[in-house]
This record gives sequence, structure tokens and C-alpha cells, in this order.
Amino acid sequence: MKKSLYLIFIVLILTQISFGLSRGDVKIIEARENIQYLGQKITTDYFLLYKRPNDLILQNKFKDNIKQLEQNIENIAHTTQNTVTMNILNFYRYRLEYIQALPLENPQKKHAKLILEASEYFLEGARSIAGQHHYESSKEEAMLVQCKELKYLIESTSKYYMAFQIGLKNRMNNIEMHRAIEEINKTLESISHYDYPPKLKKKLTKIKNIWNYNQTFFINLEETSFPNLLLTSNTYIKTLLIELANHHKQNL
Repeated sequence: MKKSLYLIFIVLILTQISFGLSRGDVKIIEARENIQYLGQKITTDYFLLYKRPNDLILQNKFKDNIKQLEQNIENIAHTTQNTVTMNILNFYRYRLEYIQALPLENPQKKHAKLILEASEYFLEGARSIAGQHHYESSKEEAMLVQCKELKYLIESTSKYYMAFQIGLKNRMNNIEMHRAIEEINKTLESISHYDYPPKLKKKLTKIKNIWNYNQTFFINLEETSFPNLLLTSNTYIKTLLIELANHHKQNL
């Protein structure tokens, strides 16, 4: 009898430990999704600063997003003990120090090119972190991740579009742009199967309609140039995606 009670006690302890680790992995997954997005966002903003170097509001947004990136890096650092993940975080910190030293008052194309490369490093690191932290997610958690993934992908299209607009044109950027577009279409199709409340269904429909319009311009980069219109509408899509994500957060 004592032996059976002891075994039950051990199972309960292990279950609690496992649950704690799983919840920690959820926090890490959310933080790395944020890093993935912010790595794209600061790049897009720097490209905009290249075109509008005296825009103080944009400069402050750039600095605020850097702070958010740092916070998400520390959120992961306080949660994980994984050696690979910690090495990636150290690399992130090194890259951020470099980015923080870039001149915002007089952005240069050579710096824009380097920050574009850094955004790809942030993305690669985020994918590596994802590989280190596996978690059996619930339906709502999976939907939350998909909404965050969409937000990052939408920002990726803005990044590659602005790279083209400031003269950073190469084959790989075009390939990555088309990959992002394909992933957006797949993910939008996937989240469309979720039974949202009527109000959010309308917002999802708005997202799809705006995106169907935007992607034609992203696909035909050489033929059109509407940066203000496209970036503003992409920002609106991200705002609507945050509302969908909040719905899934509340249902966790």
C-alpha cells in the first residue's frame, strides 16, 4: 500500500514538473514569435528612415521596437536552460548592440543592407529556438501561434517591398518575398476553418480582402510603387490579426 502511494506521489510530482516545463515552453514560443516579427519590423522602419531621415516619430518607433526585442530576449533567457537557445540569445544581443549603434539621423544604404542581413539572422535564430522547445499545443494555442506567424509574414512582405524601393534588389529577396506570400495564403486558408464569432469573422474577411489586393502589388514589384498605401494597409491587417490573437489568448 505504501509503495503504491509512493508511486502515485512520484507520478504527481513528475506531472507537475512536466506541466511547468510545458508552460515555460509556451512562453518561449510566444517570445520567439515576437522576436521573429520585431526583427522584420525594425528593418522595415530603418528602410523608411532611409527615405525619411528626419522623421522623429519613426526614429522613436525604431528605438521602442529595439527595446521590445531586448525584453523578449530576456524573457526567453529567464525561462530556458537550453544551451543552444542561450547561445542564440547571446548572438542576438551582439547583433542588437550593432543595430543600436546605427545612425538614425543619417541612414545609409550600406547600413540598410547590413540590417537586412541581421533580420535574416533573427529569423534563423527564432527557427532554431523553435526546434529546441517542443510543446503539444491546444487548439487555441495553435491558433494563437498561427495569428502571430501571419503578423510576422505580413511584416516580411513590407520589409522586402521596402528593400526593393530603396534599391536593395537581388534574386534571394524576391525568392523570400514569394515564399512569404505563399505562407500567408496557406495560413489564411488554415485559420479560415476556425469558427470565429460573427464580429471576428467579418474582420477575418477584411484581412483576406485587403491581402488579396496587396499581394498583387508585392508579386509585381517592378510594375508598381505605392509604398504608403501598401504599408498602411499591411499595418491595418496586423491590427486586425492582433484582435484575432487576443480572442485565442482569452480562450487559453
